[in-house]
Amino acid sequence: MRSTSLRIICARSASGWRDVRRQSMNNDYNEIANSPIMWLAAAPALCFVFIQAWLFFRKSVKTAAETGIPATAVKRAIRGASIASIGPCFMMLSGILTLMLYVGAPMAWMRVDFIGSVADALMEAAFTADGMGIRLGEDRLTVDYLCAAAIVMTTCGLPFLLFVSFFADRMDKVNHVMSGGKTHLIPIIGSGALIGSFGALTMNAGYPLGANTVAIIVSALSMAAILLYNRRHNLQWLKEWGLTLCMVAGMGAAVLYN
Repeated sequence: MRSTSLRIICARSASGWRDVRRQSMNNDYNEIANSPIMWLAAAPALCFVFIQAWLFFRKSVKTAAETGIPATAVKRAIRGASIASIGPCFMMLSGILTLMLYVGAPMAWMRVDFIGSVADALMEAAFTADGMGIRLGEDRLTVDYLCAAAIVMTTCGLPFLLFVSFFADRMDKVNHVMSGGKTHLIPIIGSGALIGSFGALTMNAGYPLGANTVAIIVSALSMAAILLYNRRHNLQWLKEWGLTLCMVAGMGAAVLYN
């Protein structure tokens, strides 16, 4: 009887030690993934994106002044764009928090700053884990996984950064070719491209029917209601906050559905 009890106690102690060891190794992984070295490695890419955004902003303001756009209109556009980005930023932030659990804060911020698609970044992290036989959220993550994820996520995000850097100033030629020299078709083509790209993303998330479908329907109805209402009242604040309000309405409806 005593020997049986002793074996049970030893087994429990060994199991507890393994749990502690596993947790300790997870802590080691988190320390490496969020270490100052990782921040230093991600810093050049982050700085490059910030500098790029500043150059685009300065060029836009300069071009607006050269084309005779009033300064008040420029300020209004800057304010409206800043407010309209609040909703998407919240979505990105929620995704970054999830991504940080797998690859750490430096890698998560760097990858999302490249393109801003949290879904792509999470997919890349999941594909890397699948290729290494790791189940995210269940298995213990290793430094080997961190290295592989860094290579995959950086490689997938780099083309976006390079394309903007080398071809952004040549987009007028692309627009000229696509519109056949008819400048009045450029806004129509641009709007069609936006509708097609976001429509494809929406339809992919809308099926099978569920919370995503509810979020899409509620957001679309909210947007239609805001546009119809604002045609009569022309409220500037509603133009600026409309996108954020629609996203919040869709997310709230999805939560209530679940």
